[in-house]
Amino acid sequence: MGQIVTTAALAALCLLANPARAAWVTNVPSADTSLIELAPTNNNGAQAWVLAGRIQNDFYRNRGLFKFNFSNLPSNSVILSAAAVLQVTRVPAEAPANATFGLRRMLRPWGEGNKFADIGQPPGHGQPATAGEATWLCAFHPTNLWSTPGGAEGQDFSAIESSFQFISDLGTYRFDSTPELVADVQDWVANPASNYGWMLICNAEDTIWNARRFGSREDPDACPTLEIEYLVPPRIDSFARFGNQSHLTFTPAIGHSYAVELRNTLTAGSWLTLTNLGPVTNTIPLTVIDSTAVSSRFYRVTAN
Repeated sequence: MGQIVTTAALAALCLLANPARAAWVTNVPSADTSLIELAPTNNNGAQAWVLAGRIQNDFYRNRGLFKFNFSNLPSNSVILSAAAVLQVTRVPAEAPANATFGLRRMLRPWGEGNKFADIGQPPGHGQPATAGEATWLCAFHPTNLWSTPGGAEGQDFSAIESSFQFISDLGTYRFDSTPELVADVQDWVANPASNYGWMLICNAEDTIWNARRFGSREDPDACPTLEIEYLVPPRIDSFARFGNQSHLTFTPAIGHSYAVELRNTLTAGSWLTLTNLGPVTNTIPLTVIDSTAVSSRFYRVTAN
């Protein structure tokens, strides 16, 4: 994307121009864990899997939590697409029920925890939680309770599904990019403090045998990923007029080439190239100087 400034008002006027080249990044979770109804005061944050769905024993449910860190993206990134990739590492041994699972944006923070089931213990139960760990009852054990056990729609997690996928057998499943998933990531990149991740919840929790194990960040062979396509628009940091000189300073992104163009009216005439820069190898602000005696001139920065 590009930006335009005008010397007439001696201030920056930002408009869209030519798009920058899209970039890709693949992130792994910074935290993930399970909420286990059968063991409501236990935590499972260090297990090599995350549980979601209803088990075969009575009516007990599991729900998963995933959070990704976006510090490797510039805060002014424009998110074009985002897709989560999860791997099912185990299904029920007998007559597994297939179902759709959805990602719901979390509306409050939670603690991953560091518990996992020891050898000889039920593998899906975790261990008794200590302070600050998520459980079926608490976002942060033992006092910070969910609105209802397991979390409440519209209070603890969004009533709107960000993405979904039909889950059957073992294998890799892609939760495709949607406007909702993109909006989640866009908000979290710009406002990291609002990033509480997603809840993975089965849409058929009234049906037994649809529970699944999904690889967690502790599983090197089945770690979840989030694939993000984004743009970094040129950001104009300052514009100043000194006599007959216009000074335009902007912050580049590594790997992009830039052109600074000009014309004397905003809506008519051809854009003329003032200078070409790049490919850029660092993020040191760049200053371009134009010497002119005209009373009005418009500039734009485009990236490729």
